[in-house]
Amino acid sequence: MKKAYLTILPGLLALAACGAQTTASSQTQQSLSADSNVASSIDAPEVSNSVEEPAESSEEATPVANLKVACPSGAPAVAFYQHIKDSEEALEINSNASNVVGYLSENSGKDIVVAPTNAGLNAIVKKSAPYKIAATLTFGNFYVSATGHDSDGTMNGDDYVVLFQQNNVPDKLFNYVYGSLGLTNVHYVNAASDAAKVLISGVDSSNDNAAADYVLLAEPALTTALSKNANASQYADLQAEFANKSNGLKVTQASVFVSNSADKASVDAYLSSIEAAVSEFLATPAILDTYLEGVEAEVVSSKFSASAAVLKTMASNSNRMGLGYAKAKDNKGAIENFMKIFGMEEIGAEVYY
Repeated sequence: MKKAYLTILPGLLALAACGAQTTASSQTQQSLSADSNVASSIDAPEVSNSVEEPAESSEEATPVANLKVACPSGAPAVAFYQHIKDSEEALEINSNASNVVGYLSENSGKDIVVAPTNAGLNAIVKKSAPYKIAATLTFGNFYVSATGHDSDGTMNGDDYVVLFQQNNVPDKLFNYVYGSLGLTNVHYVNAASDAAKVLISGVDSSNDNAAADYVLLAEPALTTALSKNANASQYADLQAEFANKSNGLKVTQASVFVSNSADKASVDAYLSSIEAAVSEFLATPAILDTYLEGVEAEVVSSKFSASAAVLKTMASNSNRMGLGYAKAKDNKGAIENFMKIFGMEEIGAEVYY
């Protein structure tokens, strides 16, 4: 394994969602947990089912200048699978995305914060948060699924459609893609976990058990929900539909933000190691077992919002988590196109790490 793995802080960083409700912080609460915010528009590398034991992968990572990292649970946290055993102080994986966004402040003490791209840039541009955007980690994990109730199998007219997080990332993406359909029977639930219940049962318990036709949901919650309803199926990949309307530009759901006061050499080494870890996992999903050995299943599920088996399946199946790594400076076009759906038309060069 590359020496970059030896430089990672144990347990440092821990998805987006990216994947915005009433404030930039609270609006992102569910979009990254799978309660939040995956077939991503990212091209997944070829997957090998066998694991070649890397020469150094079993060695413990070395701390990098005591960096402190915070990340929401879910898809983005998977990028830090090598550090699931690290201390909470070194790597905080929080199920409440709004708590993580709150660390984008002067006195938070966090060197690196993973947050929904829109919430992070909003904090920097509008609230002068002393951070810069360094890289994007997840590129969308949202899918529209059919419950099997719609007789013509096409979402249109007054079909009953369930979305979650009104005015937040999932809602914004859905309406960017399907706003022109003139749907008249759209209903909102609070969290992805609520949307999952609708997909599993086929009815909306928040509205007199009305029969639902289509449900927007995020990975990894979607894979679990589909397994519990034999009549349900995927209807559309929101990432692919978004790219079709954006001249190929991808969703930039969750990103890494670096404190202006963090040690640059340490941060650079850390980011390089995360980039390498993501690449290795997507190429060989079974490498996950090396790092999760001895970790209780409940801990894995709470941090990654899915079991190890589900994570490996999604990585193998066209990278449905949307996991990846792209330096922000090299990906400005996609980031700025994504931010337009949140009303941010201009982003200065000074916000990029």
